[in-house]
Amino acid sequence: MAEEKRIAEENPKEETTEEIRNEDQPSQESPKEEEAQQQVSELEESTETKEGEVESEKASLEPSQEAGSETVPQDKNALARQKVAAARERVLSAEEEVEECLQNIENDVKAFEEYEREELLPTVTKSRALLQKVGATELVESKELLPPVELENPDEQALRIEDLSSGKFGAFFLALLGGIATLIGWYLFAVSKAGLALLPSGMPDLGFFSSLAAKISEAFGQGENASVGAAIVVVTTLLLMILIYWVLVSVRASRNLHRAQEIEEEAGFYCRKKEECKEKMAQVREHLKQLDQTVRKYEVLLEEKNAGLRRALHIEDAKNFDELHDKSKELVVEMQTLLSELEKLLDTPMARSGMLTQESVEALRHAKRVINDHILRLYS
Repeated sequence: MAEEKRIAEENPKEETTEEIRNEDQPSQESPKEEEAQQQVSELEESTETKEGEVESEKASLEPSQEAGSETVPQDKNALARQKVAAARERVLSAEEEVEECLQNIENDVKAFEEYEREELLPTVTKSRALLQKVGATELVESKELLPPVELENPDEQALRIEDLSSGKFGAFFLALLGGIATLIGWYLFAVSKAGLALLPSGMPDLGFFSSLAAKISEAFGQGENASVGAAIVVVTTLLLMILIYWVLVSVRASRNLHRAQEIEEEAGFYCRKKEECKEKMAQVREHLKQLDQTVRKYEVLLEEKNAGLRRALHIEDAKNFDELHDKSKELVVEMQTLLSELEKLLDTPMARSGMLTQESVEALRHAKRVINDHILRLYS
């Protein structure tokens, strides 16, 4: 027992010694870990610093670029020319789109007219001939099937955008006149000061003009100094010419900018009108597409009924309408209805001044209802 107690007392000491060693070992390695952590943190700080500098440089560059683009003075004439060029481009684009719509409708109309001549008209002619054989002649005489489609003429209301003049040549000419007027004014002033005649008796020489320049210099309190007087005349004349030129060019630039804004508004209004015109033409083209589909249904049914009536005339050997069988009489009435409805549909003007007519819409709706009723009776 005493031995076991002694061992138990020694074991805690060993455990305590091991714990102390374990605690001492981290304390020995902690400087290395702290140094490594410090290096890592320094690297991260340096990286963040560099990234911050790069971002700050980008941020500083972007405002400078924006500021540069905003602070660059732009000539009013150049701005006006840009506005006019943009307006002209918009107008040309709108006109090209409208022209394309017109061309598409014209192509569709030509294709429909070709179908009329080659397929529909022969079928209608056969139907009329068969009806005449049985004495059903109360139909209206055949007319031109499709009336001309009246589309909007894009050249009637075309917007013509004129080029803007900078007015520099006119300003230079007027400035030159102003300079000449200034020289004349100085001449009259100097002649009056010198007490000389307005028009010299002989050819004026250099001494004559020197005396005039000296009087001008004396009028400005510089004594009779011809060089100073000549300098005053030249400088004032040039300044007045520059002032006249600058004022006239500035006024013309302001007018050009105002006119460019008006052209921009006119172009916007014109393009909106062209958009409306495109929408109207799109309605006309869609109507023509549905018309073509409906007429082809009429043509197919008429072909079928033509064959039925030929069969009836051949088998029944009828000479007139009264001698036909009741079924054949119904066939004649159906052919009359289809031909009458087809003529009403194709005789109705489709468009006036580029706009789809309400009469054509109603005629197409009624024609669809009639042909659909005939198709339903075929399958009922």
